[in-house]
Amino acid sequence: MFMGIVMHNDKPLLKKVVEKILGSEYVEKIWKRIEIVGDIAVIRKPFDLSPDIFKAVGEELLNQLPYIKSVWLAVSPVHGAERIREYIHLAGEARSETVYKEYGCIFRLDITKVYFSPVLSYDHMRIARQVKKGEKVLNMFAGFGPYSVILSKYAQPSYVLSIDINDYAARYIRINIELNKVSIFNEVIHGDSLLIVPALKEKFDRILMPYPDMFEEAIDVAIKAVKDYGYIHPHLFIEAENKRQAFMKAVEKVVER
Repeated sequence: MFMGIVMHNDKPLLKKVVEKILGSEYVEKIWKRIEIVGDIAVIRKPFDLSPDIFKAVGEELLNQLPYIKSVWLAVSPVHGAERIREYIHLAGEARSETVYKEYGCIFRLDITKVYFSPVLSYDHMRIARQVKKGEKVLNMFAGFGPYSVILSKYAQPSYVLSIDINDYAARYIRINIELNKVSIFNEVIHGDSLLIVPALKEKFDRILMPYPDMFEEAIDVAIKAVKDYGYIHPHLFIEAENKRQAFMKAVEKVVER
Protein backbone atom coordinates (compact mmCIF):
# COMPACT_ATOMS: atom_id res chain seq x y z
CA MET A 1 0.00 0.00 0.00
CA PHE A 2 1.39 3.42 -0.88
CA MET A 3 0.47 7.02 -1.53
CA GLY A 4 1.35 8.66 -4.81
CA ILE A 5 0.42 9.83 -8.30
CA VAL A 6 -0.31 7.30 -11.06
CA MET A 7 1.06 7.57 -14.60
CA HIS A 8 0.77 4.85 -17.25
CA ASN A 9 3.30 4.41 -20.08
CA ASP A 10 4.39 8.06 -19.64
CA LYS A 11 0.84 9.23 -20.29
CA PRO A 12 -1.70 9.96 -17.55
CA LEU A 13 -3.83 6.83 -17.12
CA LEU A 14 -6.89 8.87 -16.22
CA LYS A 15 -6.88 10.66 -19.57
CA LYS A 16 -6.64 7.32 -21.40
CA VAL A 17 -9.58 5.94 -19.43
CA VAL A 18 -11.68 9.06 -19.94
CA GLU A 19 -11.02 8.99 -23.67
CA LYS A 20 -12.03 5.33 -23.80
CA ILE A 21 -15.21 5.72 -21.71
CA LEU A 22 -16.43 9.27 -22.40
CA GLY A 23 -14.75 10.28 -25.65
CA SER A 24 -11.91 12.58 -26.68
CA GLU A 25 -13.95 15.77 -26.15
CA TYR A 26 -13.69 15.26 -22.37
CA VAL A 27 -9.96 14.60 -22.19
CA GLU A 28 -8.75 18.20 -21.93
CA LYS A 29 -11.26 18.96 -19.18
CA ILE A 30 -9.96 16.24 -16.87
CA TRP A 31 -7.34 16.79 -14.18
CA LYS A 32 -4.66 14.34 -15.28
CA ARG A 33 -3.60 12.87 -11.94
CA ILE A 34 -5.01 9.95 -10.02
CA GLU A 35 -4.19 10.25 -6.33
CA ILE A 36 -3.53 6.90 -4.70
CA VAL A 37 -3.80 6.47 -0.93
CA GLY A 38 -3.34 2.86 0.13
CA ASP A 39 -5.98 0.92 -1.81
CA ILE A 40 -8.12 3.99 -2.58
CA ALA A 41 -7.96 6.04 -5.78
CA VAL A 42 -9.16 9.64 -5.92
CA ILE A 43 -9.89 11.70 -9.02
CA ARG A 44 -11.04 15.31 -9.13
CA LYS A 45 -14.17 16.54 -10.89
CA PRO A 46 -13.97 19.53 -13.25
CA PHE A 47 -16.51 22.12 -12.11
CA ASP A 48 -18.48 22.05 -15.38
CA LEU A 49 -19.06 18.27 -15.53
CA SER A 50 -21.72 16.19 -13.79
CA PRO A 51 -20.50 13.63 -11.22
CA ASP A 52 -22.80 11.00 -12.78
CA ILE A 53 -20.63 10.54 -15.87
CA PHE A 54 -17.68 9.42 -13.75
CA LYS A 55 -19.25 6.18 -12.48
CA ALA A 56 -18.09 4.23 -15.54
CA VAL A 57 -14.65 5.85 -15.28
CA GLY A 58 -14.38 4.58 -11.71
CA GLU A 59 -15.28 1.03 -12.75
CA GLU A 60 -12.65 1.09 -15.50
CA LEU A 61 -10.00 2.32 -13.09
CA LEU A 62 -10.72 -0.70 -10.88
CA ASN A 63 -10.04 -2.92 -13.90
CA GLN A 64 -6.84 -1.07 -14.80
CA LEU A 65 -5.45 -0.89 -11.25
CA PRO A 66 -5.94 -4.29 -9.56
CA TYR A 67 -4.49 -3.12 -6.24
CA ILE A 68 -7.24 -0.47 -5.94
CA LYS A 69 -10.37 -1.49 -4.01
CA SER A 70 -12.30 1.79 -3.96
CA VAL A 71 -12.55 4.84 -6.25
CA TRP A 72 -13.76 8.27 -5.11
CA LEU A 73 -14.50 11.55 -6.88
CA ALA A 74 -13.44 14.79 -5.16
CA VAL A 75 -16.17 17.32 -5.91
CA SER A 76 -14.95 20.33 -3.93
CA PRO A 77 -11.70 22.11 -3.10
CA VAL A 78 -10.22 21.82 0.37
CA HIS A 79 -12.31 24.02 2.65
CA GLY A 80 -12.90 25.02 6.24
CA ALA A 81 -10.66 25.01 9.29
CA GLU A 82 -10.68 21.20 9.26
CA ARG A 83 -9.23 21.10 5.70
CA ILE A 84 -11.48 18.51 4.08
CA ARG A 85 -13.05 17.95 0.66
CA GLU A 86 -16.46 16.67 -0.37
CA TYR A 87 -16.38 13.25 -2.09
CA ILE A 88 -18.71 10.96 -4.04
CA HIS A 89 -18.11 7.21 -4.12
CA LEU A 90 -17.72 5.94 -7.70
CA ALA A 91 -16.82 2.26 -7.65
CA GLY A 92 -15.58 -0.65 -5.57
CA GLU A 93 -15.89 -0.90 -1.81
CA ALA A 94 -17.92 1.93 -0.27
CA ARG A 95 -15.35 2.82 2.36
CA SER A 96 -13.12 5.86 2.74
CA GLU A 97 -10.67 4.63 5.38
CA THR A 98 -7.42 3.04 4.31
CA VAL A 99 -3.88 2.23 5.43
CA TYR A 100 -0.77 3.15 3.47
CA LYS A 101 3.01 3.12 3.91
CA GLU A 102 5.37 6.04 3.44
CA TYR A 103 9.12 5.79 4.06
CA GLY A 104 8.54 2.65 6.10
CA CYS A 105 5.90 4.27 8.31
CA ILE A 106 2.29 3.05 8.48
CA PHE A 107 -0.60 5.50 8.35
CA ARG A 108 -4.31 5.02 8.82
CA LEU A 109 -6.68 7.76 7.64
CA ASP A 110 -10.12 8.48 6.27
CA ILE A 111 -9.89 10.59 3.11
CA THR A 112 -13.26 12.22 3.82
CA LYS A 113 -12.31 13.25 7.36
CA VAL A 114 -8.74 14.58 7.12
CA TYR A 115 -6.51 16.48 4.70
CA PHE A 116 -4.04 14.45 2.64
CA SER A 117 -1.76 15.26 -0.28
CA PRO A 118 0.46 12.73 -2.09
CA VAL A 119 2.62 15.55 -3.46
CA LEU A 120 3.87 16.35 0.06
CA SER A 121 5.52 12.96 0.51
CA TYR A 122 8.97 14.28 -0.48
CA ASP A 123 8.62 17.21 1.91
CA HIS A 124 7.79 14.90 4.82
CA MET A 125 11.24 13.31 4.56
CA ARG A 126 12.99 16.56 3.61
CA ILE A 127 11.94 18.06 6.93
CA ALA A 128 12.73 14.88 8.87
CA ARG A 129 16.32 14.95 7.59
CA GLN A 130 16.82 18.44 8.99
CA VAL A 131 15.72 17.63 12.53
CA LYS A 132 18.67 17.31 14.90
CA LYS A 133 19.03 15.01 17.87
CA GLY A 134 17.29 16.33 20.96
CA GLU A 135 15.19 18.97 19.23
CA LYS A 136 11.77 20.01 20.47
CA VAL A 137 9.42 20.17 17.49
CA LEU A 138 6.00 21.81 17.20
CA ASN A 139 3.64 20.87 14.36
CA MET A 140 0.93 23.55 14.38
CA PHE A 141 -1.28 21.94 11.72
CA ALA A 142 -0.48 18.26 12.04
CA GLY A 143 -3.29 16.61 10.06
CA PHE A 144 -3.21 12.83 10.46
CA GLY A 145 0.46 13.03 11.40
CA PRO A 146 2.79 12.34 8.44
CA TYR A 147 5.33 15.05 9.30
CA SER A 148 5.30 14.27 13.02
CA VAL A 149 5.53 10.49 12.65
CA ILE A 150 8.18 10.42 9.93
CA LEU A 151 10.50 12.87 11.69
CA SER A 152 9.97 10.93 14.93
CA LYS A 153 10.94 7.71 13.18
CA TYR A 154 14.01 8.98 11.34
CA ALA A 155 15.36 11.77 13.56
CA GLN A 156 15.94 11.77 17.30
CA PRO A 157 13.80 14.58 18.68
CA SER A 158 13.31 14.84 22.42
CA TYR A 159 9.71 16.02 22.09
CA VAL A 160 7.15 16.44 19.30
CA LEU A 161 3.90 18.33 19.90
CA SER A 162 1.21 17.91 17.22
CA ILE A 163 -1.85 20.16 17.18
CA ASP A 164 -4.89 20.08 14.91
CA ILE A 165 -8.32 21.65 15.13
CA ASN A 166 -9.87 18.68 13.30
CA ASP A 167 -11.05 16.11 15.84
CA TYR A 168 -10.66 13.24 13.36
CA ALA A 169 -7.12 14.35 12.53
CA ALA A 170 -6.18 14.35 16.21
CA ARG A 171 -7.61 10.83 16.58
CA TYR A 172 -5.67 9.55 13.57
CA ILE A 173 -2.43 11.14 14.76
CA ARG A 174 -2.74 9.21 18.01
CA ILE A 175 -3.45 6.00 16.10
CA ASN A 176 -0.50 6.54 13.77
CA ILE A 177 1.87 7.37 16.60
CA GLU A 178 0.97 4.03 18.21
CA LEU A 179 1.21 2.13 14.91
CA ASN A 180 4.75 3.41 14.40
CA LYS A 181 5.86 3.00 18.02
CA VAL A 182 6.96 6.61 18.52
CA SER A 183 4.64 7.53 21.38
CA ILE A 184 7.45 7.94 23.91
CA PHE A 185 8.22 11.52 22.87
CA ASN A 186 5.00 12.52 21.09
CA GLU A 187 2.07 14.52 22.44
CA VAL A 188 -1.15 15.36 20.58
CA ILE A 189 -3.54 18.20 21.34
CA HIS A 190 -6.91 18.63 19.65
CA GLY A 191 -7.64 22.32 19.32
CA ASP A 192 -6.80 25.65 17.70
CA SER A 193 -3.03 26.12 17.58
CA LEU A 194 -3.47 29.90 17.39
CA LEU A 195 -4.94 29.75 20.90
CA ILE A 196 -2.95 26.83 22.30
CA VAL A 197 0.59 27.82 21.29
CA PRO A 198 0.60 31.30 22.93
CA ALA A 199 -0.41 29.65 26.20
CA LEU A 200 2.53 27.22 26.15
CA LYS A 201 5.41 27.99 28.49
CA GLU A 202 8.10 26.26 26.48
CA LYS A 203 9.73 27.29 23.22
CA PHE A 204 10.66 25.02 20.33
CA ASP A 205 13.75 24.38 18.23
CA ARG A 206 11.67 23.78 15.11
CA ILE A 207 8.11 24.72 14.16
CA LEU A 208 6.16 23.30 11.22
CA MET A 209 3.33 25.27 9.58
CA PRO A 210 2.05 22.98 6.77
CA TYR A 211 -1.07 25.05 6.05
CA PRO A 212 -0.62 27.84 3.46
CA ASP A 213 -4.05 29.40 4.09
CA MET A 214 -3.11 30.07 7.71
CA PHE A 215 0.29 31.66 7.09
CA GLU A 216 -0.78 35.23 7.83
CA GLU A 217 -2.56 34.31 11.05
CA ALA A 218 0.01 31.80 12.30
CA ILE A 219 3.43 33.22 11.49
CA ASP A 220 3.50 35.73 14.37
CA VAL A 221 2.43 32.99 16.79
CA ALA A 222 5.22 30.75 15.50
CA ILE A 223 7.86 33.49 15.75
CA LYS A 224 7.04 34.02 19.43
CA ALA A 225 7.17 30.26 20.13
CA VAL A 226 10.48 29.46 18.43
CA LYS A 227 13.79 29.52 20.29
CA ASP A 228 16.54 31.93 19.35
CA TYR A 229 18.30 30.50 16.28
CA GLY A 230 15.45 28.02 15.85
CA TYR A 231 13.72 27.09 12.59
CA ILE A 232 10.24 27.76 11.22
CA HIS A 233 8.97 25.85 8.17
CA PRO A 234 5.98 27.79 6.79
CA HIS A 235 3.96 26.71 3.77
CA LEU A 236 2.62 29.62 1.74
CA PHE A 237 1.17 30.35 -1.68
CA ILE A 238 3.41 32.33 -4.03
CA GLU A 239 2.83 33.46 -7.62
CA ALA A 240 6.10 33.44 -9.56
CA GLU A 241 7.56 32.78 -13.01
CA ASN A 242 10.25 30.36 -11.80
CA LYS A 243 11.58 28.63 -8.68
CA ARG A 244 14.18 31.30 -7.91
CA GLN A 245 11.60 34.06 -8.03
CA ALA A 246 9.25 31.99 -5.89
CA PHE A 247 12.00 31.49 -3.30
CA MET A 248 12.85 35.19 -3.17
CA LYS A 249 9.20 36.19 -2.84
CA ALA A 250 8.68 33.66 -0.05
CA VAL A 251 11.72 34.97 1.84
CA GLU A 252 10.47 38.55 1.46
CA LYS A 253 7.03 37.61 2.75
CA VAL A 254 8.46 35.94 5.85
CA VAL A 255 11.05 38.66 6.54
CA GLU A 256 8.31 41.30 6.37
CA ARG A 257 6.90 39.84 9.58
